Amino acid sequence: MKKALFVGLFLLLSPFVWAQEEGSSGFSPVFVPEFKSELPKEIEETSGLFFHNGKLWTHNDSGGKPILYALDTVNFEVVQRITLLKAKNKDWEDVCTDGETVFVGDFGNNKGSRKKLRIFTFPLSAIPEEGDTTIIVDSILFRFGDQTNFEKRKQAHDFDCEAMFATEDYLYLLSKGWETGTTRLYRLSKTQGEQVAEVVNGFDSQGLITGADYDRENRILAIVGYVKTVWKPFLYLIFDFEEDGVKLSNHRFELPQLTGAQAEGICFFDDGRCYISAETSPSMTARVFVADFRRIIDKNLKNKQQ
Repeated sequence: MKKALFVGLFLLLSPFVWAQEEGSSGFSPVFVPEFKSELPKEIEETSGLFFHNGKLWTHNDSGGKPILYALDTVNFEVVQRITLLKAKNKDWEDVCTDGETVFVGDFGNNKGSRKKLRIFTFPLSAIPEEGDTTIIVDSILFRFGDQTNFEKRKQAHDFDCEAMFATEDYLYLLSKGWETGTTRLYRLSKTQGEQVAEVVNGFDSQGLITGADYDRENRILAIVGYVKTVWKPFLYLIFDFEEDGVKLSNHRFELPQLTGAQAEGICFFDDGRCYISAETSPSMTARVFVADFRRIIDKNLKNKQQ
Protein backbone atom coordinates (compact mmCIF):
# COMPACT_ATOMS: atom_id res chain seq x y z
CA MET A 1 0.00 0.00 0.00
CA LYS A 2 1.51 3.27 -1.08
CA LYS A 3 0.45 5.31 1.90
CA ALA A 4 1.33 4.67 5.49
CA LEU A 5 -1.62 4.76 7.81
CA PHE A 6 -0.87 6.76 10.88
CA VAL A 7 -2.90 4.67 13.15
CA GLY A 8 -4.20 5.30 16.40
CA LEU A 9 -6.43 3.70 18.70
CA PHE A 10 -8.18 5.78 20.89
CA LEU A 11 -10.54 5.46 23.48
CA LEU A 12 -11.42 7.18 26.32
CA LEU A 13 -12.44 10.41 26.84
CA SER A 14 -12.53 13.46 28.75
CA PRO A 15 -11.84 13.36 31.44
CA PHE A 16 -8.70 11.24 31.07
CA VAL A 17 -7.36 9.09 33.84
CA TRP A 18 -3.66 8.61 33.27
CA ALA A 19 -2.05 5.77 35.17
CA GLN A 20 1.67 5.73 35.80
CA GLU A 21 3.35 5.94 32.40
CA GLU A 22 4.95 2.75 31.22
CA GLY A 23 7.33 1.83 28.40
CA SER A 24 9.42 3.93 26.07
CA SER A 25 6.33 5.33 24.37
CA GLY A 26 5.20 7.00 27.60
CA PHE A 27 1.52 6.12 27.16
CA SER A 28 -0.77 5.34 30.05
CA PRO A 29 -2.53 1.99 29.63
CA VAL A 30 -5.76 3.14 31.32
CA PHE A 31 -8.47 5.63 30.28
CA VAL A 32 -11.83 6.73 31.60
CA PRO A 33 -14.38 7.58 28.91
CA GLU A 34 -16.99 10.28 29.17
CA PHE A 35 -20.50 8.90 29.32
CA LYS A 36 -22.86 10.91 27.10
CA SER A 37 -26.24 9.21 27.04
CA GLU A 38 -28.26 6.03 27.01
CA LEU A 39 -29.60 5.19 23.55
CA PRO A 40 -33.23 4.82 22.47
CA LYS A 41 -34.71 1.31 22.51
CA GLU A 42 -35.08 1.55 18.73
CA ILE A 43 -31.30 1.10 18.45
CA GLU A 44 -30.51 -0.96 21.52
CA GLU A 45 -28.38 -3.27 19.38
CA THR A 46 -26.23 -0.48 17.92
CA SER A 47 -23.32 -2.11 16.15
CA GLY A 48 -21.55 0.38 13.85
CA LEU A 49 -21.06 4.16 13.70
CA PHE A 50 -20.18 6.95 11.30
CA PHE A 51 -20.48 10.74 11.51
CA HIS A 52 -22.07 12.86 8.79
CA ASN A 53 -23.94 16.17 8.52
CA GLY A 54 -23.38 16.84 12.22
CA LYS A 55 -25.18 13.64 13.19
CA LEU A 56 -24.13 10.29 14.59
CA TRP A 57 -25.32 7.44 12.36
CA THR A 58 -25.78 3.87 13.52
CA HIS A 59 -27.67 0.62 12.82
CA ASN A 60 -28.78 -2.51 14.64
CA ASP A 61 -27.16 -5.89 14.11
CA SER A 62 -28.65 -9.28 13.18
CA GLY A 63 -32.38 -9.31 12.52
CA GLY A 64 -32.78 -5.55 12.70
CA LYS A 65 -34.50 -3.48 10.05
CA PRO A 66 -32.34 -2.43 7.04
CA ILE A 67 -32.20 1.12 8.34
CA LEU A 68 -29.47 3.61 9.18
CA TYR A 69 -30.49 5.85 12.08
CA ALA A 70 -29.24 9.40 12.63
CA LEU A 71 -28.92 10.69 16.20
CA ASP A 72 -28.62 14.29 17.24
CA THR A 73 -25.51 14.93 19.35
CA VAL A 74 -27.26 16.70 22.22
CA ASN A 75 -30.02 14.34 23.36
CA PHE A 76 -28.99 11.37 21.18
CA GLU A 77 -32.52 10.86 19.92
CA VAL A 78 -33.32 9.43 16.48
CA VAL A 79 -33.91 12.33 14.08
CA GLN A 80 -33.59 10.64 10.68
CA ARG A 81 -33.98 7.18 9.14
CA ILE A 82 -32.52 5.92 5.87
CA THR A 83 -33.98 2.63 4.58
CA LEU A 84 -31.79 0.59 2.21
CA LEU A 85 -34.07 -0.88 -0.44
CA LYS A 86 -33.85 -4.66 -1.00
CA ALA A 87 -31.05 -4.86 1.58
CA LYS A 88 -31.81 -7.48 4.21
CA ASN A 89 -30.16 -7.10 7.59
CA LYS A 90 -28.94 -10.66 8.06
CA ASP A 91 -26.19 -9.52 10.42
CA TRP A 92 -25.05 -5.92 9.94
CA GLU A 93 -21.95 -5.42 12.07
CA ASP A 94 -20.22 -2.20 10.99
CA VAL A 95 -20.56 0.84 8.76
CA CYS A 96 -17.97 3.29 7.47
CA THR A 97 -17.37 5.92 4.81
CA ASP A 98 -14.41 7.11 2.77
CA GLY A 99 -15.96 10.56 2.33
CA GLU A 100 -17.65 9.61 -0.94
CA THR A 101 -19.28 6.21 -0.38
CA VAL A 102 -21.04 4.58 2.56
CA PHE A 103 -20.21 0.91 3.21
CA VAL A 104 -22.58 -1.21 5.35
CA GLY A 105 -21.08 -4.53 6.42
CA ASP A 106 -23.49 -7.46 6.43
CA PHE A 107 -20.76 -9.91 7.40
CA GLY A 108 -21.58 -11.13 10.88
CA ASN A 109 -20.75 -14.86 10.97
CA ASN A 110 -21.15 -16.20 14.49
CA LYS A 111 -21.57 -19.80 13.33
CA GLY A 112 -18.77 -19.62 10.76
CA SER A 113 -21.00 -21.09 8.04
CA ARG A 114 -21.65 -18.12 5.74
CA LYS A 115 -20.07 -18.60 2.31
CA LYS A 116 -21.22 -15.32 0.80
CA LEU A 117 -20.67 -12.21 2.89
CA ARG A 118 -21.86 -8.81 1.73
CA ILE A 119 -21.12 -5.10 1.96
CA PHE A 120 -23.87 -2.73 0.78
CA THR A 121 -22.69 0.52 -0.83
CA PHE A 122 -24.26 3.82 -1.83
CA PRO A 123 -23.09 7.43 -2.38
CA LEU A 124 -22.73 9.52 0.76
CA SER A 125 -24.37 12.37 -1.17
CA ALA A 126 -27.61 10.34 -1.34
CA ILE A 127 -28.28 11.11 2.33
CA PRO A 128 -30.46 14.24 2.57
CA GLU A 129 -29.73 16.98 5.08
CA GLU A 130 -33.05 16.26 6.80
CA GLY A 131 -35.94 13.84 6.59
CA ASP A 132 -36.37 10.11 6.10
CA THR A 133 -35.78 8.51 2.72
CA THR A 134 -35.05 5.26 0.91
CA ILE A 135 -31.87 4.53 -1.04
CA ILE A 136 -31.10 1.91 -3.68
CA VAL A 137 -27.81 0.15 -2.89
CA ASP A 138 -25.14 -1.82 -4.72
CA SER A 139 -23.19 -4.74 -3.24
CA ILE A 140 -19.72 -6.15 -2.75
CA LEU A 141 -19.91 -9.92 -2.26
CA PHE A 142 -16.91 -11.67 -0.75
CA ARG A 143 -15.55 -14.66 1.11
CA PHE A 144 -12.51 -15.08 3.31
CA GLY A 145 -9.67 -16.48 1.22
CA ASP A 146 -8.28 -18.58 4.08
CA GLN A 147 -11.56 -20.20 5.15
CA THR A 148 -12.13 -23.77 4.00
CA ASN A 149 -14.37 -25.15 6.78
CA PHE A 150 -17.97 -23.92 6.66
CA GLU A 151 -19.48 -26.25 9.24
CA LYS A 152 -21.58 -24.55 11.89
CA ARG A 153 -19.30 -23.90 14.86
CA LYS A 154 -20.94 -21.19 16.94
CA GLN A 155 -18.22 -19.05 18.54
CA ALA A 156 -15.64 -21.80 18.03
CA HIS A 157 -13.82 -20.36 15.01
CA ASP A 158 -12.05 -17.20 13.83
CA PHE A 159 -14.12 -16.28 10.74
CA ASP A 160 -16.59 -13.87 12.31
CA CYS A 161 -16.18 -10.18 11.46
CA GLU A 162 -17.51 -7.00 13.08
CA ALA A 163 -14.99 -4.29 12.17
CA MET A 164 -14.42 -2.43 8.90
CA PHE A 165 -12.69 0.80 7.85
CA ALA A 166 -11.97 2.55 4.58
CA THR A 167 -8.81 4.28 3.40
CA GLU A 168 -8.31 6.22 0.19
CA ASP A 169 -7.58 3.00 -1.68
CA TYR A 170 -9.11 -0.02 0.05
CA LEU A 171 -11.64 -1.47 2.44
CA TYR A 172 -10.17 -3.35 5.41
CA LEU A 173 -11.80 -5.92 7.69
CA LEU A 174 -10.65 -7.11 11.11
CA SER A 175 -11.77 -10.59 12.12
CA LYS A 176 -13.37 -11.44 15.45
CA GLY A 177 -11.35 -14.35 16.84
CA TRP A 178 -13.79 -16.29 18.99
CA GLU A 179 -11.51 -19.31 19.15
CA THR A 180 -8.03 -17.79 19.53
CA GLY A 181 -8.61 -14.20 20.68
CA THR A 182 -6.50 -12.95 17.77
CA THR A 183 -7.47 -10.85 14.74
CA ARG A 184 -6.57 -10.94 11.06
CA LEU A 185 -6.52 -7.92 8.76
CA TYR A 186 -8.18 -8.53 5.38
CA ARG A 187 -8.19 -6.25 2.35
CA LEU A 188 -10.86 -5.66 -0.31
CA SER A 189 -11.13 -3.28 -3.22
CA LYS A 190 -14.10 -0.92 -3.33
CA THR A 191 -15.28 -2.47 -6.59
CA GLN A 192 -18.78 -3.92 -6.75
CA GLY A 193 -19.18 -7.62 -7.48
CA GLU A 194 -17.59 -10.75 -6.06
CA GLN A 195 -14.19 -10.72 -4.37
CA VAL A 196 -11.92 -12.78 -2.14
CA ALA A 197 -10.72 -11.10 1.06
CA GLU A 198 -7.05 -11.94 1.50
CA VAL A 199 -5.10 -11.70 4.76
CA VAL A 200 -2.49 -8.93 4.76
CA ASN A 201 -1.62 -8.81 8.47
CA GLY A 202 -2.83 -9.72 11.94
CA PHE A 203 -1.98 -9.59 15.63
CA ASP A 204 -2.78 -11.05 19.03
CA SER A 205 -5.64 -8.77 20.01
CA GLN A 206 -6.21 -10.63 23.29
CA GLY A 207 -9.92 -10.17 22.85
CA LEU A 208 -12.75 -9.73 20.36
CA ILE A 209 -12.41 -6.88 17.85
CA THR A 210 -15.82 -5.28 17.26
CA GLY A 211 -15.29 -1.90 15.58
CA ALA A 212 -12.82 0.34 13.76
CA ASP A 213 -12.61 3.73 12.07
CA TYR A 214 -9.96 5.59 10.10
CA ASP A 215 -9.36 9.34 10.27
CA ARG A 216 -8.14 10.06 6.75
CA GLU A 217 -7.08 13.65 7.41
CA ASN A 218 -4.99 12.91 10.50
CA ARG A 219 -4.11 9.36 9.42
CA ILE A 220 -5.29 7.67 12.60
CA LEU A 221 -6.96 4.27 12.98
CA ALA A 222 -9.10 3.47 16.03
CA ILE A 223 -9.95 -0.12 16.98
CA VAL A 224 -12.32 -1.15 19.78
CA GLY A 225 -13.22 -4.51 21.28
CA TYR A 226 -13.89 -6.39 24.49
CA VAL A 227 -12.70 -9.46 26.37
CA LYS A 228 -15.37 -12.13 26.12
CA THR A 229 -17.14 -13.48 29.20
CA VAL A 230 -15.92 -10.59 31.38
CA TRP A 231 -17.23 -7.81 29.08
CA LYS A 232 -14.11 -5.69 29.54
CA PRO A 233 -13.65 -3.16 26.69
CA PHE A 234 -10.26 -2.14 25.30
CA LEU A 235 -8.82 0.02 22.51
CA TYR A 236 -5.78 -0.17 20.29
CA LEU A 237 -3.76 2.74 18.92
CA ILE A 238 -1.33 1.90 16.16
CA PHE A 239 1.09 4.45 14.79
CA ASP A 240 2.83 4.54 11.40
CA PHE A 241 1.09 1.39 10.25
CA GLU A 242 1.65 -0.24 6.89
CA GLU A 243 -0.57 -3.19 6.08
CA ASP A 244 2.27 -5.59 5.30
CA GLY A 245 4.78 -4.26 7.79
CA VAL A 246 4.33 -2.90 11.30
CA LYS A 247 2.44 -5.05 13.75
CA LEU A 248 -0.90 -3.68 14.86
CA SER A 249 -0.45 -4.26 18.57
CA ASN A 250 1.78 -1.33 19.54
CA HIS A 251 -0.52 0.44 22.00
CA ARG A 252 -3.39 -1.10 23.93
CA PHE A 253 -5.58 0.88 26.32
CA GLU A 254 -7.79 -0.73 28.94
CA LEU A 255 -11.19 0.70 29.86
CA PRO A 256 -11.90 -0.86 33.25
CA GLN A 257 -14.60 1.71 34.08
CA LEU A 258 -16.61 0.37 31.12
CA THR A 259 -16.58 -3.23 32.35
CA GLY A 260 -20.00 -4.70 31.56
CA ALA A 261 -20.43 -2.69 28.35
CA GLN A 262 -20.47 -4.53 25.03
CA ALA A 263 -18.49 -1.96 23.04
CA GLU A 264 -19.42 -2.31 19.37
CA GLY A 265 -19.02 0.89 17.37
CA ILE A 266 -16.45 3.66 17.03
CA CYS A 267 -16.15 6.69 14.75
CA PHE A 268 -14.28 9.98 14.53
CA PHE A 269 -16.30 13.19 14.63
CA ASP A 270 -13.61 15.82 15.19
CA ASP A 271 -9.82 16.07 15.24
CA GLY A 272 -8.71 13.59 17.87
CA ARG A 273 -12.20 12.79 19.20
CA CYS A 274 -14.46 9.78 18.72
CA TYR A 275 -17.84 8.42 19.62
CA ILE A 276 -18.01 4.88 21.01
CA SER A 277 -21.26 2.96 21.30
CA ALA A 278 -22.18 -0.09 23.33
CA GLU A 279 -25.20 -2.28 22.68
CA THR A 280 -27.37 -3.66 25.44
CA SER A 281 -25.49 -6.28 27.47
CA PRO A 282 -26.52 -8.49 30.39
CA SER A 283 -25.55 -5.74 32.84
CA MET A 284 -25.88 -2.46 30.91
CA THR A 285 -28.25 -0.63 28.59
CA ALA A 286 -27.17 0.62 25.16
CA ARG A 287 -25.22 3.87 25.46
CA VAL A 288 -22.73 6.20 23.84
CA PHE A 289 -19.42 7.68 25.05
CA VAL A 290 -17.01 10.30 23.74
CA ALA A 291 -13.26 9.79 23.60
CA ASP A 292 -10.81 12.67 23.41
CA PHE A 293 -7.34 11.42 22.55
CA ARG A 294 -5.71 14.65 21.36
CA ARG A 295 -3.24 14.37 24.22
CA ILE A 296 -2.19 10.95 22.91
CA ILE A 297 -1.62 12.33 19.43
CA ASP A 298 0.48 15.21 20.77
CA LYS A 299 2.55 12.80 22.85
CA ASN A 300 3.15 10.55 19.86
CA LEU A 301 4.27 13.46 17.69
CA LYS A 302 6.64 14.65 20.41
CA ASN A 303 8.13 11.17 20.76
CA LYS A 304 8.67 10.97 17.00
CA GLN A 305 10.54 14.31 17.01
CA GLN A 306 12.93 13.26 19.76
